[in-house]
Amino acid sequence: MNLQLPISLHELEEIPAPYSPEQPRLVVPQEASRKADDLTLIDGKTFLSTNVTGDIMPPGSADVGFFCHDTRFLSHLELRVNGRRAIVLSSSTDKTFVSQIELTAARATLRESFDLPENTVHIRRQQLISGEVFFDRFTFLNFNQNAVSLSVELLFDADFADVFEVRGIKRKVHGQFYRPIQHGNCLIFVYRGLDSTLRQTVIEMSPSPTHMHDKGTQWELQLEPGKQVQIDVTVHPVIGETPTASSRSTIDFPTCLRDRRERYSNWEKNVTHFASSHGIFDAVLNTAAGDFHALQIADKGEGIIAAGIPWFATTFGRDSLIASYQTLLLDPQLARDTLRVLARYQGTEYNDWRDEEPGKILHEYRQGEMTCAGEMPFSPYYGSIDSTPLFLILLTEVYNWTADQDLVRELLPAAYKALDWIDSYGDLDKDGLVEYSRRSPKGLANQSWKDSWDANMRPDGSLPVTPIAPIEVQGYVYDAKFRMASLLKSFGDVERGEKLKQEALAISAKLESYWMSHASFYAIALDGKKSPVEIVSSNPGHLLFSRAIPKERARDVVRRMMQPDMFSGWGWRTLSEKESTFNPLSYHRGSVWPHDNSLIAHGMTLNGFRKPALHVLTSLFEAALNFRDYCLPELFCGVQRREQDEPVQYPVSCSPQAWASGSWFLMLTSILGIRPSAPRKELNIFNPQLPSWLEHFQIRNLRIGSSRVDLDFTRRGERTFCNVVHIKGEKLLVNVAFKS
Repeated sequence: MNLQLPISLHELEEIPAPYSPEQPRLVVPQEASRKADDLTLIDGKTFLSTNVTGDIMPPGSADVGFFCHDTRFLSHLELRVNGRRAIVLSSSTDKTFVSQIELTAARATLRESFDLPENTVHIRRQQLISGEVFFDRFTFLNFNQNAVSLSVELLFDADFADVFEVRGIKRKVHGQFYRPIQHGNCLIFVYRGLDSTLRQTVIEMSPSPTHMHDKGTQWELQLEPGKQVQIDVTVHPVIGETPTASSRSTIDFPTCLRDRRERYSNWEKNVTHFASSHGIFDAVLNTAAGDFHALQIADKGEGIIAAGIPWFATTFGRDSLIASYQTLLLDPQLARDTLRVLARYQGTEYNDWRDEEPGKILHEYRQGEMTCAGEMPFSPYYGSIDSTPLFLILLTEVYNWTADQDLVRELLPAAYKALDWIDSYGDLDKDGLVEYSRRSPKGLANQSWKDSWDANMRPDGSLPVTPIAPIEVQGYVYDAKFRMASLLKSFGDVERGEKLKQEALAISAKLESYWMSHASFYAIALDGKKSPVEIVSSNPGHLLFSRAIPKERARDVVRRMMQPDMFSGWGWRTLSEKESTFNPLSYHRGSVWPHDNSLIAHGMTLNGFRKPALHVLTSLFEAALNFRDYCLPELFCGVQRREQDEPVQYPVSCSPQAWASGSWFLMLTSILGIRPSAPRKELNIFNPQLPSWLEHFQIRNLRIGSSRVDLDFTRRGERTFCNVVHIKGEKLLVNVAFKS
C-alpha cells in the first residue's frame, strides 16, 4: 500500500471538538475494568486490546483500543452481520501477536420463506499486530443447504486519545478533528494535536466495501452452499504528514504473520529453554518468555523492555531494570540493551518540570500528544528515586552473568554519574540516606515503587511529610555501592571502590533507625522529620534481596512476612491485614504484586531461607492457573484465600506486565541456587530445591559468559540433585554444593 492523502491538508473539513459539552463524541471513562477474557496483542509500543469477540467495545472504553506511540488510533471497532452482533464460539491468542476468534452469525430472517439458523454460517476472525500495523481478517463460510445473503458491517471511530487521557486525566482543550475521508477502498480519520502534529488512522479494506460512510463500511455478500468469502482490513497509524516505512511498503496478512513467527523463532533459538515434569508449569514459562519477546521496544538498535500493557507500553526505568534483572536466566541480552538505552537518557541537568538531576536514571519516557504539547513532563520524566541504584545493581549483576568487560567499560561513565547522583542529589539532607520530594507540579507525589498517592499512609490516614526515605531504597543503595566497590576494584579504581564499601556499611548501620521494636520489623519509611512511618508492609522484604541487614534481622523479617496478616494464601500482601489503612482491593495497600513477591523470595534464598520461597512459588503458580494463558497480571487483590477460592482480580491490572512475567525466572534462579561468576568462568549452584509438585526440571542453552550450559535437576524425596548435561563454548567450572 502506498498511503497518499487524497486532498491537501488545507482542504480538510474541520469538525467541532469531540469532547465539548455541546457535542460529545466518545466518552472516555474515568475507570474501567480489564476483563479476564479480553484479548491483547503486542509488538513493542503498538498493541491491540479487544473484547472476546475481537471488537473494540464499548466505544471509547479505557480498557480497549488500538494504540501506537502512546496514542489510541482506533477507539471503536464493531462487527455486525445482518444488523446483529456475531455469537462467539471460542477465542485464543498465539505468542501475543495473533489471535483467532471463531464466530457464527446470529439467527435472522433473510427472506419471508427462509430463516438463517444459528451455527450455519461460520466466521473466522484473525487479528495480527506486526510492527505498527493492525490486520483484521474475516472469513465467512456457508454451511447452509441454500445460498445466503449477508450484510456485513464494520463500524469504526478514532478518538486519538493520549494514553494519559485514556487513564483518566481530563483535558480542558483538545486539538482539531477533521471529518473522516472516504478515498477508494480507504477510510481515513485525521486529527491535528495541540503539539501541532498530524495523526491519521488509515483503514484499508479489500475487497472494496459496497457502501461507506464516515463511521463505517458495509459489504453485501452472496454465499453459495459450502463457499467462503474473505474480507481483509488493515489499519495503519500515521504520525506526521509523511507515512512511516511500514505504511508505504506493500504488506499483507500472510507475509506479516510469517515475519512475526520467524522473528519469534529466531529470538527463541537464542534464549534459555525450560522443560519440566509438569506440563502446565511449562506452559506458564512459555507464556512468560513470549511476553518478553512482545514487550521489547526498539531504541536506536537496542531493545529495552516495556513495562506492560495497556498503560505502560513505553520505556521505564525501575520496571525495565527489575524485569531485566529477573530474566538474566532467560536472556542476558535484554539486560545489556536495557542498560544501554537507560544510559542514553541519563539526566544531564537540574530541571524541576521533569524532576531531573545530572546522573539520574529516568522513570518513564512518553511521546504522546500531551507530553509533546507540554501538558505532562514525561519527555522523559525522572521522578523515580530507585531507578538509579537499580541501574548500578543490574550493571554489576550482568557482569556476573556475562563477564562482558566491553559493556562495563562502555557504561562506567554512566555508572560514575549515577554514584555521584546518589550522594549529590539523592541524599537531600546529607544524612547518608536517599530521600525524595517532588518538584514537578505534574510529577509523582510518591517516587518509590509504591507510587500511588496513598501508598505511605499512616495508621491515622494522614500522609507523611516530605522528603521521604523509603526503607527498600536504602537497601538498593547499600547493594549498589557494595557491588560497585567490587566492580571498580576489578577495573582498577581501588580507591573509589574502598570508599564505596565503607559508605555501604554506613548505610547498613543507619537502617536501625527504621526498626520498630514493638513489631520486630522495619518501618516502611522515614518522613521529613526523620520519624518512622510505622506501618507493616512488604517493603522491608526487599532488604533480604539487597542483603543489607544482619542475619538475626533477616530472620525476623522472614518470620514476620510469613504471618497470616501478610501472606494472603496467594502471595505476600503489600500491607498487613492488621493495619487500619489495609484495603485488599487497593493498588498498594494490601494487594499482591508478583514482582514484589519474587524479589522477597529471591532475598530469602540469598539469606538461606528456601522453604518460604518454595511456598510462594507454589502459591503464585496456583494463582496463575486462574488467569488467561496462565499469565500473572501486574497485581491482584489481597483478599484472604479460602478453600475453593480463586484469586480476586484487580480491575485495571496490566497484563502482560514485564516484572510480573519475569517473576518466574527470578524465583527459579533462587530456588535452584543458580549464582554465576562468569568473570571467574564459574557457575555455582547452592542447595537446589524443587517444589513438591516437580519431579524434574531441565534447563537448556543457559548463557554464562561465553559458555552455554545444559542442566538437569531431579528431586528425590526432600533432596534435589543437579546434573551437568553439556557445556558448549568456553570451559566453565560448575560447582554444586548441597546443604549438609
